[in-house]
Amino acid sequence: MRGLFFILLWSVQSFALTNAIPAETPELESAVFYSATSYDPEAKEEMPGYCNGNLVSNRVMVTAAHCVFIAEALKSREIDLQVGEYRYVKTPAGETRRIGYAPVLREKVNAQFFFTQDLKRRLDSSGVRLRIGPSEDVAVVVFDKPLSLKENFRFTQIASAKDLAGVLPQVLNYWPTVVTINPFEEISTNDTKRMAKLDNLTKGSGNLESKSKARVQAGDSGAPLFVRIGTEWKQLGVVKGRAETLFSNWDVYGLLDQKMCDIAKQVSDAETKALLCK
Repeated sequence: MRGLFFILLWSVQSFALTNAIPAETPELESAVFYSATSYDPEAKEEMPGYCNGNLVSNRVMVTAAHCVFIAEALKSREIDLQVGEYRYVKTPAGETRRIGYAPVLREKVNAQFFFTQDLKRRLDSSGVRLRIGPSEDVAVVVFDKPLSLKENFRFTQIASAKDLAGVLPQVLNYWPTVVTINPFEEISTNDTKRMAKLDNLTKGSGNLESKSKARVQAGDSGAPLFVRIGTEWKQLGVVKGRAETLFSNWDVYGLLDQKMCDIAKQVSDAETKALLCK
């Protein structure tokens, strides 16, 4: 078994997704940026933790468990969520020029956090000291009220069990694409929301490992990994972080596999259950 060291990606000293292009396509607008309560063990005080997520409905977001487990441990239920888009202007010459990425909605909303049953049991016991492995780093956030999104907002759904059976054996044929929003490192550029196709992705035990040209960096936690199935994008995983040994390093993605049905068992709302377990 590899000796892994996982970097938690909510540091504000961050470097955005490398070898990427601006994620301008409206098809992937469901990738969003948010903050939840985190904790600084040295200062022994609460602080905001910044992450990414994917909206599968106006009340449900999929993200990484390490992004929200401290908020759950501290019973801090507020999420500060931003939905943004790229802005454009016409130049005097008639060209369309991208001028930057800006929030079109910022909303603070209370939420419930759901994890796999085993992770939740350990969280109840360990609290903020919990350590989360690569095969369990998935969480679902259910907002207490619907977000005030535009009428034609495009949500991206989770890949079903049938989808996974077809995709995973030949995942590189399905345009695996990670989309991240990193306003800290990219504050001086026009490329805050970025996307990159992965070209070297393998399946681990309940997770995906990448040594692709595009690499996730600090600030990209919880970001969705999408695949194109037919004419639709589906979510396959979430960014866990960077893992390394003495001689190598690679990116790790939590896989949205049977864990989603495990999480769905803890949700009472039938509509939300149906979104998570297919």
